[in-house]
Amino acid sequence: MKLLREPLVHFLLAGAALFAAYALIDRAPSQPTPSQHQVRIGQADVRWAAETWTRQWQRSPSPEELRGLVRDLIREEVLAREAYQLGLDKDDAVVRRRLAQKMTFLIEDTSGSAEPTDEELQRFYQAHDQEFRNEARLSFTQVFFDRAQPGADARARRALVEFAGGDDVTPVADKGDQLLIEPEVRDADEASVAAQFGKDFAHAVFAFSPGTWNGPIESSYGLHLVRVEEFIPAEQKPFAEVRDRVLERWREVRRQEASKRYFDDLFKKYQIVIDDSAKALVGTPETDLE
Repeated sequence: MKLLREPLVHFLLAGAALFAAYALIDRAPSQPTPSQHQVRIGQADVRWAAETWTRQWQRSPSPEELRGLVRDLIREEVLAREAYQLGLDKDDAVVRRRLAQKMTFLIEDTSGSAEPTDEELQRFYQAHDQEFRNEARLSFTQVFFDRAQPGADARARRALVEFAGGDDVTPVADKGDQLLIEPEVRDADEASVAAQFGKDFAHAVFAFSPGTWNGPIESSYGLHLVRVEEFIPAEQKPFAEVRDRVLERWREVRRQEASKRYFDDLFKKYQIVIDDSAKALVGTPETDLE
């Protein structure tokens, strides 16, 4: 009995009781809270389901179809929760990609909520004037010389001297070789000329002054003598004409800037480590991944 009055014995008994109680609690199955069993479907969920159906089928769902959509939504939510509890989302590329996509949509929706004033759009329009221009255009005449024919280069140079010495000489078919392309090109921008004759040819033609014969210059077909008949320089389109395009471009740039800011902050929260074996494949340091 004297032993039971010792403080050390009291301490050991209390410790043993606490240990036993903890073991019992730890073995007991955890009971989910009521909120874990609650699946709440609101007006926004129903509207989202109806809008998704409408986009797919190009009509609104009937009342019975809408009830079916809500049933499917509830089944999906319940199954998703069970899958999370079982850890089925771990190391799943599809789930990871979908969650990342939803975060991207969230960032973009947040950045696109504000609307610019006309003054902001005007400043954006001036700062990005190259994006809202009428491209330079020209009309030209070309005479073709086939390199597969003997003396094509020499014939082209003789023809150039002949054309330059005449007054408003109109080339005739026997001055050059046959090509299944019209000799006259009208009101074309540099991209369309490049698509037809090649990039180097188009670049050279757009550097010529109107009214004189030039060449020979090479295209994807062969040699050409070229006279530019008319040149219309590039000019910026009026703001009123392109306002909708300016607004869309402003929104796009804003989304890009918001995304960059978000990831700049996000990468500060994480230590990005790439194994040496992976670096050889990626070919870029961790800091470049931002």
